[in-house]
Amino acid sequence: MEKKIWGKGEASEKDVWLYSTGNFSNNLIFMMIMMYIMYYYTNILGLPAIVAGMVFMVARLVDAITDPLMGMIVDRTNTKRMGKYRPFIIFGAPFLGVAFVLLFTTPNISMPGKIIYAYITYIFYSLTWTVVQIPQLTLPIMLSNNIARRTRIQAVFQGIGAVAVMVVQSWALPMLNFFGGVDNASAWSKVVIIYAIVATLIFIYSAQSVKKLDVYNPHAGKENAGRRNMSIIQSLKSVFTNRLLLCVILAYGTDMFATQIGNSMRIYFFKYNMGGRLDLLVYLGYVGLVAALVMILFIQPFIKRLGKRFGITIIESISILSSIVLLVAAPQKNIVLVMLSFVATTFLFNITNLLSRAAILDAANYSEMKTGIANNALISSTFTFINKVCQAISAFFAGYILSITGYNAAAAEQSPATLQAILYLLTIVPIVAYIFSLIGMYFYPLTRQGELDMEAKITEMHTAKMN
Repeated sequence: MEKKIWGKGEASEKDVWLYSTGNFSNNLIFMMIMMYIMYYYTNILGLPAIVAGMVFMVARLVDAITDPLMGMIVDRTNTKRMGKYRPFIIFGAPFLGVAFVLLFTTPNISMPGKIIYAYITYIFYSLTWTVVQIPQLTLPIMLSNNIARRTRIQAVFQGIGAVAVMVVQSWALPMLNFFGGVDNASAWSKVVIIYAIVATLIFIYSAQSVKKLDVYNPHAGKENAGRRNMSIIQSLKSVFTNRLLLCVILAYGTDMFATQIGNSMRIYFFKYNMGGRLDLLVYLGYVGLVAALVMILFIQPFIKRLGKRFGITIIESISILSSIVLLVAAPQKNIVLVMLSFVATTFLFNITNLLSRAAILDAANYSEMKTGIANNALISSTFTFINKVCQAISAFFAGYILSITGYNAAAAEQSPATLQAILYLLTIVPIVAYIFSLIGMYFYPLTRQGELDMEAKITEMHTAKMN
C-alpha cells in the first residue's frame, strides 16, 4: 500500500470517490456562509453593512498568521496511528460544525454585544476552518503523481462538492421558508443545525475512507530534518518565491474575489433589481452541479491537450463576455439574458475553480522540484488563506459600497444608486478581476510540456527517496 503513497502507484477509483465526499461538507458550510452571511448580518443580526464587512477583515488578520502556521504543522506531522492529514480532519470537524451553528445564531443582547459576538464567532469559525481545510485540500497530492489524472481527481472532488452547492443554492431558501422565512432568525438556526450535523459526519467519513493511504511515512525523517533546519521566514520565502504559486494566487484570487462578491450580491440583486424574483436563484444551484458532472468526464482530456495556462486563459476571456451581457440586460429586466449570463458565469467558474485548485497542487510539486522539500500543506495553506482573504475583502468592499449608496435593510425598495451599485458589483468588478486573472496566467511558468517534465522529475525524486 505504501507504493500508492510515495510515488510508485495510483490511488484506486474507489479511493478517489470516497475521499471526495469530504467536499460535500466543505461546500455545504462554505457556500452557506459565502452566499448568506452578509444578508444574515445585515437583515437578521441587524449589523450595519460596513460593520459586517469589518468583521470579515479582522478575521483575515488572524488568518495571516494561523494559515501558514497550520500548513507547517501539517507538513511536520507523521503519526504512526493516523498518518499525516486525518487527525486534523477527524478531530477538527466537530468544532467546525459548532462554529458554523454559532455564526447563524442570534443572541438577545444589545447592538455592541452583537458586534462583539459576530467578531468572536467568525474568528472561531475561521480558525476551525483552517484546521480542517488545509489537510483536506492537500490530501490529493498523495493520490496521484500524474498531473492530468490529478486534475480529474479534483473534478471528482468538485463534482461531489457541487451537490452541496446545489443543496445550498436551490434548497436553502425553500428550507428557510418552510421553517418561517428568510427574515426569521429561528429558521436560519434550524437550517444551519441540519447542515452542520450532516457536514460533520461526512467530514469524518471522508477522512476515514483514506486510512489505508494516509499512513505513517517511514521515509520522512530526512525531509522533516530539512524542515526543522528551515526557519519560519525561510519556509515562507519558499512560498513567496514560487513563481507558479504567485501566478495561481493572482489568477485565482481575483477570480474568487469577483465570484464571492457575485454570490453575496445575488440575493440582493434578485430581491431588489429583479422585483423580488428570489425563485430564480433556485435554478442556479443545478447549473453548478451539471458543470461539475460534465468536468468529471472531459477535464482530463482537456488538460492533456491544453494545459492549465491556456485552459484558464480561455475560460476567463469568456467570463468577461458573460459579465457584459448581464450589465446590458439587467437594467431592461430581460430575465432570459440575465439568467443566461448567471448560468454561464456559474458554469465557467466551476471550471476555473477546478483548474486553480489543481494548479495549487502543481505549485507544491514545483516547490519540491526546486527545493527538494515537500512543503505541500504550507503551499495549500496559501489557497485557504487567499480564499478567506477574498471572502473578507469582497464582503467588506460590498458592504462599504452598499452603505455609501444608501442601502436600507428595512426598505422594501432600494434607491436607484443602491440598485446601480448592486449591478456594478455583479458586472464591472468581475470584469476587472477577470483581467487580472488573465495577467496572472500570462506569466504562468508551465506550458503543457512543462507540466509533463515536472511530473517526470517528481516521480524520479520520490523513487530516489525510497531507495
